[in-house]
Amino acid sequence: MPEFSLRPRRQELPSLPPHPPPILSPLLEQLSAQYGIDDISLLDLRTLDPPSALGDNLIMLIGTARSEKHVHAVADRLCRWLRSEPYKLSPSADGLIGQNELKIRLKRRAKRMRIRAMSAAATPEAELDDGTTTSWVCVNLGEVDGGVLPKQREQRMFVGFGSSHAGSNLVVQIFTVEKRAQVDLEKLWMGILERAREGGEADENGEGF
Repeated sequence: MPEFSLRPRRQELPSLPPHPPPILSPLLEQLSAQYGIDDISLLDLRTLDPPSALGDNLIMLIGTARSEKHVHAVADRLCRWLRSEPYKLSPSADGLIGQNELKIRLKRRAKRMRIRAMSAAATPEAELDDGTTTSWVCVNLGEVDGGVLPKQREQRMFVGFGSSHAGSNLVVQIFTVEKRAQVDLEKLWMGILERAREGGEADENGEGF
């Protein structure tokens, strides 16, 4: 079986947060059952104030692929799925190499390999970063329908003078095992959430003045 096979794998999915956007449940199923992404975790960052640079009202999914080829294949197919019916979203995928660009880079790599083969001081292939591999892709779905917490909905209605538009932002982070351990986004964002909660409690108690 190819290294990047999207063979379905059974695993326990993270529980849905309160008031999830409708797309969240099928997205989790797609990542796990269809694409074989492992160890999926869900970070509910909708209460962050100020919000993340990735967007306000943010929900982040983090998952592990089995190889760099698997990362690339999943990100590509996920974007295609999101663009199709019934979602018709316009996701962006930071770190994903397009097929045409990948072909160009592979040709350049083959040329460099031929040159290196004739060189006495050849660099080991494992030490080369030729831009043809992907160990981390961030798929940003942008704003999707639903997923606004009741308190936030009240605030939006007040600020927008009755505007009914309400959405949330979804991001999927796909890593190789090694890259996920190195970056450790869960620890990073949980720390940010904890500091935000402590800051909010301090303001409520008048300690911020």
